[in-house]
Amino acid sequence: MNFKEHSQIIKDCLNLKNNPVGVKLFKKEDEAKKLLPKINNKILHCQGIINASNGESFYGTVNELKCETAIQILGLKALNEDLLNGSKFNKMNVTKTQNAGKRLIKNTAKLDKKLEAIGYMPLENVVVKPDVVVILGKAKQIFNLIRANTYNKGERLENSVSGTQSLCGDIIINTYLNNKLNISYGCIGSRLASDLKDNEIAIGIPISKLEEITTSLKITKIPALTE
Repeated sequence: MNFKEHSQIIKDCLNLKNNPVGVKLFKKEDEAKKLLPKINNKILHCQGIINASNGESFYGTVNELKCETAIQILGLKALNEDLLNGSKFNKMNVTKTQNAGKRLIKNTAKLDKKLEAIGYMPLENVVVKPDVVVILGKAKQIFNLIRANTYNKGERLENSVSGTQSLCGDIIINTYLNNKLNISYGCIGSRLASDLKDNEIAIGIPISKLEEITTSLKITKIPALTE
């Protein structure tokens, strides 16, 4: 698979100014360090995706990624009891009650301590096959990707979103586990503490679907609906 070519198709068809991002889930850090530099400062996972969309390539571990909930959702650290029992979401005012918080985490896509590192790369410069491709774009640009997803088999996009754990649970883990596209609109962290723009939303594409999406996108794109 020629990832540079796929990246260029996406950028051209969507008039996308930033880069599609390849995210790799590494079970062992040793695999990551052979391929990518480790980021030398603390960073949010969502900011990592944004930095990669601006051309940076790196990996991070539990020591470099600083959103505690995202670290657990991404499988870099075991899920804490206060997250599993709903009290954390309740205390953060994400949910009205602890039971609601428990229901939310139960239905949020997550990995339980299965990874040691996460790699972030512009899709055009990936050095390893990514697990998920992330695109940050305007609603009209994401609309064109939805049409491309529908084109081949007439499948509707069944989206899962809650307004929390956006670029970790919704975009990376949900997409990875379910092997389906997913859209998310940001969460408190990505909206208040990262450089995600007000008019940007995110879509995750499983790597197994990338070629199908880019092939369809060349046919279904509506250039007038990318600006």
